[in-house]
Amino acid sequence: MSARSRAGVQAARWSAAACRTSCPPWAILFFEVAAFGPSWIDRHLLQLRQAGKLDGVAGVVVGELPDADWGDGLGPDWPRARTLDDVLDERFGGLGVPVLYGLQCGHGEDMVTLPLGVRATLDADALSLTIDEPALAAP
Repeated sequence: MSARSRAGVQAARWSAAACRTSCPPWAILFFEVAAFGPSWIDRHLLQLRQAGKLDGVAGVVVGELPDADWGDGLGPDWPRARTLDDVLDERFGGLGVPVLYGLQCGHGEDMVTLPLGVRATLDADALSLTIDEPALAAP
């Protein structure tokens, strides 16, 4: 498993529509969500994994997940058998690609914009995602 990957950034949507398309094999998958606990996140990641939508991704970046710990999210307060870290490790650990958790992007306090479809370098050892090209071209 390489801790560094250079690829294009793509985003996942939490819906059945995500199962109609796959992440291209060159993609760094980005996802984030707010106010849903580990059991909800686990169900959706499991659906993507079982549908083969994570096959071939070059890396994974998980944005901020505010209020995503047990009992703090929307929906039922499921048994506290696993933590959010347990879920993420289980769903992404076997992919054999670099994974970065907690990028300050998404629904967190700092509403940083992450351009999609651009070349980027993910370095899990350095805990960094570097955008390698401009998101917008000059006229």
